[in-house]
Formats: sequence, C-alpha cells, structure tokens
Amino acid sequence: MSGGEPRVRFPLVAWFLAGCGLVAAVQVVFVAGRDWDATILLQVGAPSPARRILERELGPVAVSPGQGHDGKYFYLVARHPWFWTADAEQLDGVQDPAYRYGRPLYPLLAGLGGMLPPRATLAGLIAVQVLAGGLFAVALVLVARHNGLPTLAVLLGLATPCIFSSAVLLTSDLLALTLTLHGVYFWQRGRVAGSVALFAAAVLAKEYYALTPLVLAATEFRQRPRAALMLGVLSLLPLMVWRVALASVFGLGESGGNFAVPGKGILDVAPYWTNPALGGLAILLVVVSLAAVVRSSRPLPRWQCVVWGLLGLCASHVVWIDPADILRVISPAWWFAIWCWYPVHSEATK
Repeated sequence: MSGGEPRVRFPLVAWFLAGCGLVAAVQVVFVAGRDWDATILLQVGAPSPARRILERELGPVAVSPGQGHDGKYFYLVARHPWFWTADAEQLDGVQDPAYRYGRPLYPLLAGLGGMLPPRATLAGLIAVQVLAGGLFAVALVLVARHNGLPTLAVLLGLATPCIFSSAVLLTSDLLALTLTLHGVYFWQRGRVAGSVALFAAAVLAKEYYALTPLVLAATEFRQRPRAALMLGVLSLLPLMVWRVALASVFGLGESGGNFAVPGKGILDVAPYWTNPALGGLAILLVVVSLAAVVRSSRPLPRWQCVVWGLLGLCASHVVWIDPADILRVISPAWWFAIWCWYPVHSEATK
C-alpha cells in the first residue's frame, strides 16, 4: 500500500460492535414502528399455512400483507431442521420443503439444531442476524486492509442492501454474504482449507453463493490449479449431498421460476414498481457490475461483479417485482463494485 493511502482505522472489535449495532438498530426501528411486536419479523401473511403453527407456538402473531416473506419458513425449519422427521403439518407450513429446507445453515444455527423452544428460536433468528452484521463489518475491514481500500470504502460497504433487508425479513442473505467475504479473505491469504470451509458454509446458507467460489476457481485455475480444484469441488460438496438427500424425499422443488431471458424480468415489472427509485438503484448496480469487465484492473472483484451482475440481469419478474428483493439477492455485487471502482493508489490489484 502506498504511503498516501490511509489504512482502515479503528480495531476489529470496534467494527464488529458497529456492525452488530447497525443490524440491531435496523431491527429495533422496524419493530418499534409496529407496536414492538417482534413476530412482525417473521413476515406471516394472513393466508399462509404457516400461521396456525406459529400462533399455536408463539401466540397471536403480527400479520404482513399477502403471503408475507421468508422469515416464517426459516422459523419453521429452525424448529424442525431435520426434514426426514417433519410431519405433514410442518411440510404444509413450509409449502415447498425441497426449496425451504435447501438453505439449512441459518435455521440450524438459530435454533441450535431444533433444541430451542419457540420464543428462544425467534430470538435465535434475530441474534444470528446481529452477529452476522458484526462479522460482516470485520470481513469488510480485513478485505479492505489486504487490498488497499480505505475506511470510506468500508463505510460504503456497510450500506449493502442485505444489511437492511435480511435484518427485518430474517433471511439467510447476510449470513451467506458474511461467510463469503471471509472466504475471499482466507483465499487471498493463501489459507485454502479455511477458505473452502467458509465458502461451503456460505453455500449451505444460500445456494446462489456458490457463484463466488466457482468463479474464483475458474479465474485462478492456471495459477493455482490444485487449490482451485479443491475450491470449486469441495465448497459445493456439502450442499450437493444435502440437496440430493432432499430430492430423494421431496423431488426438485418449485424454484425454477426465478430466472428468465436476460432483461425480461426488469421489463415485465418496471412499470408496476411502487418504489421506482429503488428499482433504478437495482438497475444501476447491475449496470455498474457488468461494466467492471471492461473497466476494472482488479481481476478478483471484476469477475465477481460480472457474475453477480449477470445473476441480476437474468432474474425473472418474480424477483424484480420488489426492487428490495433483487437488491438483497445481488448484494455481493455492492461490495465487489466498491472494490472494483474505488480509486486506490496501491500496488495490489487483486
């Protein structure tokens, strides 16, 4: 790093506490605006089959519009994480068990493998988000310091969309992103085994995060063939085993509608956005990410930007109908774009 470029300031523990505080503050503000009822974080829609189970275990729950969102499914899986023991009511509550049980890490951590009682499980879902926020801030600082990025870049990284959406929807995005960035840092430091373990955990949190180790393995195969092969295969192996077991019981699930011809998802729903500004931000993030292929001189974040930008471009109307959802899905592009485009005077172009 050149002498003129400041390092990221403050110790890691301060960044950890700041990240935890940021997520906790987002959750508190969200719950405070809804009569301090923490069950609003579960996003339970009135017609959802999950509602009767949650109300039996938690008492009356706050009702969200429509079917709600994914928090209720993560709660149900956290209460009964071993799909082969789930009864008919549980399977009806999660609606698509092949899909909902396909992201096991977050509910396993939140419910301690199904050992926690109902209220403690809800608290666990919230606590994992807070801890993930702290570890996410630490990951940003570690990667920034290793690659010559200053404090401002880290602060911009903390504005990544899933910090806000995952915190109040109780989804696995923030946990997966946190593990992914730690995996990137370990990879850059040459700690292949640790990197593989972290990426494998990220993929168990959310399958889309397989993109990062696969792209890393492909782009660095010529320089580090053995390590790249380990990364590309072993990072995906635990999820593959889990998904094969799921498919043997429930089939392949119903998640195929998330993808479409490039750009079609945007064109289908853009006229109907209730928040066009947020939709415009999502489109801008996709464009900036794709532009990195011809602009950035930093290979690692450049190709990560491209692949996450392509994911956004190929997402269907199901994902683009709510711009907050697509921003959450392609959140890795936010930090990789900062890494690509931030003007840094450094010898490293990793």
